[in-house]
Amino acid sequence: MPNNFSPRFLAMFPWLFDREGRTFETDPDDPGNFHNGKFGGTKYGIDFNSHPDVDIRNLTEDRAMQIYWDEYWQKNHCEELPFPMGECYFDTCVNNGAGRAAQLLSVSASAGDFLQNRIAFYKRLAARRPKSQKYLTGWLNRVRLLMMLLKIPIK
Repeated sequence: MPNNFSPRFLAMFPWLFDREGRTFETDPDDPGNFHNGKFGGTKYGIDFNSHPDVDIRNLTEDRAMQIYWDEYWQKNHCEELPFPMGECYFDTCVNNGAGRAAQLLSVSASAGDFLQNRIAFYKRLAARRPKSQKYLTGWLNRVRLLMMLLKIPIK
């Protein structure tokens, strides 16, 4: 596999895999593990719902990185955003989808604002979707760790 990845993209790894997990995940409450009612799981954060044609169980780290590059970093023009907004946007595309990332970007003046708006989104989501409440602490920790990685002041 050709290594055409930018230094900014590469700098997000292994941080991203540490957050997403490196093993095959089977959480029945994670909607990403299912596509059209069929179970497929998640590995390296690549989920069956978004990638029904990928053999998730046998997914390699190299293939996962290529998916992140093609479908998240490149497709969403993360490199075109200034540092650290591009990195914040990328992680939000991964964890919340490109639509939510674009919505947060449209109401944020800085990377710090963007991540504070992301925190508020997580809290609203957990309040209205009870099965997701068990993920709230992890989501909030993810944002705090991203702020530390990118040296964004924590409010």
